[in-house]
Amino acid sequence: MDKVIDIEERIPSMREKRRKKTNKKFLFILAVFCIALLLLLYFQSPFSKVDSIHVKGAALHDQSYYVERSGIASGDAYWKFTTNQLEKELSSVEGVKEVTVSRKWLRDIEIEITEWDTVAYVEKEGEFSLLLANGEVFSAKSITPNVPILNNVVNKKVLKKLTSQLVKMDKNVLQLISEIIYTGEDDDADTITVYMDDGYEVHALIPAFAENMEYYPEIVTQLDGYEKGIIDMEVGTFFSPYSEVYGSEVVEEEEGEVVDEESE
Repeated sequence: MDKVIDIEERIPSMREKRRKKTNKKFLFILAVFCIALLLLLYFQSPFSKVDSIHVKGAALHDQSYYVERSGIASGDAYWKFTTNQLEKELSSVEGVKEVTVSRKWLRDIEIEITEWDTVAYVEKEGEFSLLLANGEVFSAKSITPNVPILNNVVNKKVLKKLTSQLVKMDKNVLQLISEIIYTGEDDDADTITVYMDDGYEVHALIPAFAENMEYYPEIVTQLDGYEKGIIDMEVGTFFSPYSEVYGSEVVEEEEGEVVDEESE
């Protein structure tokens, strides 16, 4: 026979459940109220404002320029923007390769800039601009990298091909180059003449320029003790002393000018 439970026996347990349920609702409402109050106090306090903005990696532009382009300033609301928004905005700045924006120490903003490397100067009518690794020509007078000067490069396609070669070239070899003069013509459009800091002259073709210049240090080592001259890398590798190419009188005259300059 099933046991019959009196309703009066169940009333105390039902009351206890209702009391616990009511307490939970009260605690939930109280927690929401406290969180809302804390948030209100936080957003009204200086702790919700941007304190400092730090920029790392700036060279092509001043740090202040990047801060200005970001659209944020000290005292702005700390949460009114997203880091993705700032990264997208700063990535459109000329010369910028990558951007990383992060929040630091609750109130600070850190902007880390990665700019395109400079591979050469481009000379035009006596003015010098920077040739960046992405092929852009950038007008900047605040930095002076140790890179070669490009002359007579007017055609954009030629400039792009040269850029791709300079990017691939070993940096130690690139720093030995003083000047690159484009000498190409319609029937031979890829020829360049390269003047080196150590006194040699290199004749080369653009498509294989970086690959062939890998052997330059070894070639110069083998020529040590000989007269300076022209290293022809257009087809194979050949060496011709300046006296054979320009005449001994011209070479002696140039060497004499160098001695005079050093003595002064």
